[in-house]
Amino acid sequence: MKKLLLFIFAFISFFSYAQLDREHWFAPMIDRSGQTNPYQSIYLSTNETTPVKVDIYSNNAIIGTRTISKGNPQKFPILRSYIITTSTLQLFKPVAMGIYVKGEKPFFTSLRFSVNQHAEIVTSKGTAGIGTEFYTTPAPIESSLGNVNFMTSIMATEDNTQITINNFNPGVQFSDGIARTSFNITLQKGQSYIINGTSNFSQNWLGFIGAKITATKDIAVNTGNYLGSISSEGFQDAGMVQIVPTALLGD
Repeated sequence: MKKLLLFIFAFISFFSYAQLDREHWFAPMIDRSGQTNPYQSIYLSTNETTPVKVDIYSNNAIIGTRTISKGNPQKFPILRSYIITTSTLQLFKPVAMGIYVKGEKPFFTSLRFSVNQHAEIVTSKGTAGIGTEFYTTPAPIESSLGNVNFMTSIMATEDNTQITINNFNPGVQFSDGIARTSFNITLQKGQSYIINGTSNFSQNWLGFIGAKITATKDIAVNTGNYLGSISSEGFQDAGMVQIVPTALLGD
């Protein structure tokens, strides 16, 4: 029993402190909810008593700075165009979207966003959240409502990053109408790539779960459903997460 409790506390401790880091990445998303009153901000905190300067970047350029310390957290409102799009024209190609946050000392950060009826918090894993092999984890879909969808986005941390995505159902209908059995993508530092499919097609309900992502250099990956539905009654909600690479998943 003591060994079991030790394992549980060690497991919790590892994943708690994995979020405390000097660098953090947030890959972008597509919002197909059709809802109004959008809100999006970066929240920052630290346990350092000495003030910590934190710079916020998009497309490799500083868009803002905050100074935080223990007991003095800050938030930084960001333009929606930096992190969330509603345009299908920004899907399936490299785009200058995504947020990178860098501090002088370790800190915690999360992205909080909402629309009229839905909200979500994506907590950055820091450098524990970047790697070269991932498996996607959008929630299963159980409703064919047109605004329900699955989504995965990738953000590069270095130039000339080669990315391959495969191991998904070849019957998946992507939002651009192009049939694929794999993706081959090249991204430069700070660029992102967004993949999306709606629930109008039943093969999309489960078809992209477990897709394998491999990269030649470290990437950050967001996956989930900006608006998902795991109820046949049509109930909906946002569900997004920054996933960790397979190197940290264990057995």
